[in-house]
Amino acid sequence: MLFRRTQSSGKLGNIVFGLWGKVELDNDELAIIKRYRLDNAILIDAGQEHLVRNSALTGLLVFAIASIVLLTFATAKAALFFGFIVGGIAGYVYFHQKRETIFVRDLMHGRQFKCGSVVELARKEEWLGLVTAFLRQVMESAKHWGGTETRDIEALPKDEARRVIIAGL
Repeated sequence: MLFRRTQSSGKLGNIVFGLWGKVELDNDELAIIKRYRLDNAILIDAGQEHLVRNSALTGLLVFAIASIVLLTFATAKAALFFGFIVGGIAGYVYFHQKRETIFVRDLMHGRQFKCGSVVELARKEEWLGLVTAFLRQVMESAKHWGGTETRDIEALPKDEARRVIIAGL
């Protein structure tokens, strides 16, 4: 796992911390990822309920502004067409810059993360290290998939079994 940390001045004089992360894979690991299509697997699933809506609103706003500006230079059809293209690109870029869900392919190609503090940067780095270790173990077990495996499941004591049943695991 490769990490690169940066810091820069943000809006209103705040410091914005950046973390770039990338996994280095050998040819055997790349073959496993390709064979099992792990590049589309989600490593961190972050529920961002408003991300799609905010991306659409951003695209719509850029579409409106671009269309109005382009109306001074082009016909209405052309202005709306190019406004739609620019708005779509703006919404797409906004979505991918703000999403917290991390796919395996993100780390295969390297991904930049913005962090509001050093603490957030340290947490993100540790979390990425943890999920990368998880991915490593999945790839190791993928080398030996197939066949039958036997696992012994021990019975729990009565009171503990009852708690597990009530809690639903």
